[in-house]
Amino acid sequence: MTFSTNRKNPYIIGRPIYEKELFFGRNNLFNYIDANLNNGAKVILLQGQRRIGKSSILSQIPNFVGGDKFVFVEFDLQDRARLTLAEVLEKLAREIIIKLQLKPDNIKLPLKTELEANSNIFSEFFLPQVFQNLGDKNLVLLLDEFDVLSNYNPASAIEHFFPYLQSIISNHQQLFIIPVVGRRLDEMENLLNLFRRAPNQEIGLLDEKSAIQLITKPAEGVLEYGEDAIAAILGLSAGHPYFTQVICFQIFQQAEAEENWQVKSADVDKMIVDRAIESAEGGLTWFRDGLPIPERVIFSAVAEAQKRAAVKPDRVVEKPLTLLKEYGVVLTESLSQAADRLVEWGFLGLVESSELPWDKVPRYKVKIELVRRWLLKRYSLRVEIQELENVSSEANRIYKLATDLQQKSVTPTSIIALYEQVLEINPNHFKALFELADTYLEAADFSKAAEFYQRGYKVNPMWAEDGLVKSLLGYGQKLMDRKKWEIAKEQFEEVLNLDPDNTLAQKRLIEIKQSTKITRIRNPFTVGQPVAPESFVGRENLIAIAFDQIYNRSNLAIWGGPGMGKTSFLNLLTSHHVWESQDLDPSKAVIVYLNCLEIKPFTPANFWRKIINLIREKTQDNPILQSIIRELLKKAKLTKDNLRSVLKKIGEQNKFLVLLLDDYDATFISHSQYSETDVEVFLSECRNLAYHSSERRYLSIIVASLRRLNETSPSLTPEKSPWYNHYVFQQLKPLSQNEVDTLFSEIEMTPTLRDGIQEIAGGNPTLLQNAGFILHNKRRSGEIISAEIFAQDFVAATEHFFQDTWQLANLLEQTLLMLLALSKLSDRVPNKRYDLGDISIIFSHKERELIDLEQRGVIKRTTEQEKTVYLFS
Repeated sequence: MTFSTNRKNPYIIGRPIYEKELFFGRNNLFNYIDANLNNGAKVILLQGQRRIGKSSILSQIPNFVGGDKFVFVEFDLQDRARLTLAEVLEKLAREIIIKLQLKPDNIKLPLKTELEANSNIFSEFFLPQVFQNLGDKNLVLLLDEFDVLSNYNPASAIEHFFPYLQSIISNHQQLFIIPVVGRRLDEMENLLNLFRRAPNQEIGLLDEKSAIQLITKPAEGVLEYGEDAIAAILGLSAGHPYFTQVICFQIFQQAEAEENWQVKSADVDKMIVDRAIESAEGGLTWFRDGLPIPERVIFSAVAEAQKRAAVKPDRVVEKPLTLLKEYGVVLTESLSQAADRLVEWGFLGLVESSELPWDKVPRYKVKIELVRRWLLKRYSLRVEIQELENVSSEANRIYKLATDLQQKSVTPTSIIALYEQVLEINPNHFKALFELADTYLEAADFSKAAEFYQRGYKVNPMWAEDGLVKSLLGYGQKLMDRKKWEIAKEQFEEVLNLDPDNTLAQKRLIEIKQSTKITRIRNPFTVGQPVAPESFVGRENLIAIAFDQIYNRSNLAIWGGPGMGKTSFLNLLTSHHVWESQDLDPSKAVIVYLNCLEIKPFTPANFWRKIINLIREKTQDNPILQSIIRELLKKAKLTKDNLRSVLKKIGEQNKFLVLLLDDYDATFISHSQYSETDVEVFLSECRNLAYHSSERRYLSIIVASLRRLNETSPSLTPEKSPWYNHYVFQQLKPLSQNEVDTLFSEIEMTPTLRDGIQEIAGGNPTLLQNAGFILHNKRRSGEIISAEIFAQDFVAATEHFFQDTWQLANLLEQTLLMLLALSKLSDRVPNKRYDLGDISIIFSHKERELIDLEQRGVIKRTTEQEKTVYLFS
């Protein structure tokens, strides 16, 4: 295969910017911090949205603030929320010693056991030793993810840490702190009560000058941006540093692929936006998931209103509440207040109102255009409003009672009363709305049924027609048998019996005859193990992205359903030949591959030990590392900090570690020795290692999982940064037509046979390899390749694959797949009749689940007669 050999992508996503030359803007913020420090402000609070660049700013403060009067120590609190006060203080003390490079002869590290007995050891003995080493310099603690400690929890450091900080700041003139939080300050009562008088500053979007520098400077001399291109980028990112980097990252990828280094506005097209959205999925997810349900709905409503206005330029942006009424939503107090809250929180901006005196009402827009497009792509308004069903647990309780009674054949009158009670509590409980309409129809109360169906039609036209669909469609819609006609010798002989001059049959017989001549040729297809790098096909852009992340010492998360080639892709990244083809020196890297399923039972200690042991195996000719690792492996329990010490030594030798973690979702599964709390702590530790530790510059992590990390991992809470947002997300999609053609280039076949194989295997790499493997063997042996025999062999060889796909689906997804299978049967199943006339209605209500199945390569969607049709991939 062919690999890119061009320049490396200079735009950085997935880690903080610790290089001074790659950081732009924030001068006013640094001046504000510098002035307050010099004026004796002991605490300076910084607050900003997730992914706004808070960690990067902390990393840059030593470069722009303080002069010779202050020294700075970063300390990440992301994974400290459940630790005791003694544990937090020990780790903080250790970090101070490491960052300030204090020698053991001059300072003693306070241990957890000592601090548990007397926490004042930290303040009364340790800090004075630090200040003695610093002389007349002041110590500034840069505390990242400070808001993880903002909730009361008597079992952890939270109860004591804030007041303890307040006391030691008061007692030590040379101690200052700069905490950074990702939540709004008015949500953190404990923090405000202790530091109410502290100066605080919001970290917002970059100003235009700084944003332009961020676009142009990293690729200066390589990419040439036109003014229109810069304007287009700013139009998408609004000066948000993370999304600016993501967009420019993808622009650079495209420029390299096309060898066109002049960027115009036309280059910032839909394809770039789609790729940017895919890469930034982890960061984008927070924009929605951290919001309450009413705000989520209004967020999508504003995005949809802007879309409508863009279609008709003379049309003003609709008010989100007006748009929701069109969708059948009853306006509630929480919905009415949500837009203004989103403006206050920085998610929405205000659009200029009409000059007409009767139109002086606020209109809104999503502040960041890229976020708006992501909302439209991932969360359509018609689907999003269904979440309003969950705003009241009491309404859901009564709804469940009603549905349970309905199954027991209770009179419609009783059921109607319950459904009406649900709608009185939550007028936007749409399931209750439709059930009530159906029940009225069943009771032959047609006027009432029509009343509720009219509103239901606004919510979901297809759902509103449910009662009519069954009678219109009835059982008239037959189930169709899907017939697949394969090219085979018996078939062509039968064709030739009828039409001796049939050219297609003659060509097929020649092909079969030729296949008997290749008995000594080895089967080029791979089954039962990862594809070797030299046989790897496709994924060119993803390979380039992976090596850009490796080059930048950043991180990548790839995901895909069974058989999509995750292990083969990670295996490809271990090839020295592939590294050299990407202009990278593999001798500078320690490349470690680990399948997380190998660790049984999985525990963090076993994980860290396995990683360190694999590093030992990969560095047999490195006596320094071998000596350090041998001593570490003698310990009973290894931690993330032990790997940090190994990374430090690797970095000192001008090398770095590439960690390839397969089946990473295995780390999410709790058990008796690995609780759900342990899972969260472990994932936070991994993020800390890759994102916050000083050794991060010697590390690049690439993980592979069955689903997006944000969909299968432990749930988030508003006070935490997503543990996965240091990864660039990339999906392993089914192979394209060109990639399939390349895969089968070594075996002759007619276009019809090629189409038949692709129909049965789709673009799934594993199924295609199996199909090719079977076909090659049959031709080599001279067997007659009939459609039936080929299909039987294919099913027998891949049955486990389909079983795995089925077992990985949840109950709802399995139900949808069964319905999809039944809908493709012709006429009837023996001895039973099925009415699937309303299946499209079911599918319209389960759009999100069907999208997930599509993205995992299980099904695909097409459009027929302006209707969405789902098929098995």
